[in-house]
Amino acid sequence: MWPECAGLVGALLLLQGIVPLVQDFFHLCNRALGDQVLEIRNESRCSPAALSMAQLNGGDHQKWRLDSKSRLVSKLGLEGPEGFCEALCLDVAGARDERGSAVIAYRQNEKDNQQWQLEAVATSSTIPGRCRVVKVISQMAGGRALTIESGDQMCRDAALEVHYLARWSDEAGLVRLQRVVWNGGTPKGIIMERLGKQLGKGTGADNKACVLQDIRNGDMSYTAAGAASSLMPVAHVLRRLHRDGYAFNDLHDGNILCCLDNNSYKVIDLGSVTLTGHWVSQLGTDYDGRWSTNRDWRAFGVAFLGLVCGGRQLNLWDLVGTNACTKMHTGAQCPWSAPVPAGDPCVLPADVSSLLVDSGMAWTHTERLNIVSALVAMFAPCINDDDICKKLGVLAGGADH
Repeated sequence: MWPECAGLVGALLLLQGIVPLVQDFFHLCNRALGDQVLEIRNESRCSPAALSMAQLNGGDHQKWRLDSKSRLVSKLGLEGPEGFCEALCLDVAGARDERGSAVIAYRQNEKDNQQWQLEAVATSSTIPGRCRVVKVISQMAGGRALTIESGDQMCRDAALEVHYLARWSDEAGLVRLQRVVWNGGTPKGIIMERLGKQLGKGTGADNKACVLQDIRNGDMSYTAAGAASSLMPVAHVLRRLHRDGYAFNDLHDGNILCCLDNNSYKVIDLGSVTLTGHWVSQLGTDYDGRWSTNRDWRAFGVAFLGLVCGGRQLNLWDLVGTNACTKMHTGAQCPWSAPVPAGDPCVLPADVSSLLVDSGMAWTHTERLNIVSALVAMFAPCINDDDICKKLGVLAGGADH
């Protein structure tokens, strides 16, 4: 369901601490929204957890503090049940240093996408208690400020997702749109078909229930042919998007879900779909629309590897999204850019090659050759959608359609 409250993204003034709090905790609110404060939605102790703006009620899920490592830490995770020790911090999702990036609550880490600076803007005798007006600035290279996303933008995003789901509804690898709840001409809820477990942990905790966890626990397994066959519908969705001039942009094994019959997979969450040339304004024409389509196939390759290599998961962001090897026009590093291919285009990334060697899977010589051939196509500097689907079809034991 699409929330009616605003989401959080990237540059507006925030008011820190609308009432004095003990232990250096404070509230965060936007001056334009009155007494509404930033909270962890539904008091969720999960990671990741969604954020929203809501009326002040004094709950721990609405209290924050700035720790010694410049992280904005929620009180909710710090004073939970006995034995609960995970701290939830304000986190730029996916470490995407770009305008419009989502902000969530996520378990603490040492990365700069959880580090913030409170920049004082003004003080006034009319502001109650110890409150002050600040900008909350990310310490990532782009130095972007936290803001409240407008309701209009959320409506546009929801309408776009409905449009995309309808446009590509004939693709078997895309979740089925069943009903849209409309209110005043804008979608307020999107109801989709029921699916099973997600393929991997995605952006969740390491112990997230998923298919790859079941494989690691010995509860299920995939042959190379079975993995290729089950993921073929997802490959066809990517090929269709790319043919139409679009890129998925946010593919990972957390938004690839198993069908209830366990025989195939479908993708969900088209909220990040853009035209393939979307990044040219930031990365320049030398790093053109191929970046988006390359990223889609690299993420697909990581999911495929998890199925064929006994449930082992490579770091998605190391392979598709956090190698700061290119710069934006401002000169700042672009940490979400895909690694620039170097050397022989027929050579797999070192992490991929090592996993294939260390996995200990009992593939035949032909299976191994076909797996490597498909992966080389997925990680190539210049990808060819038809070639990838064809090689997956060969691995699955039949021709691609």
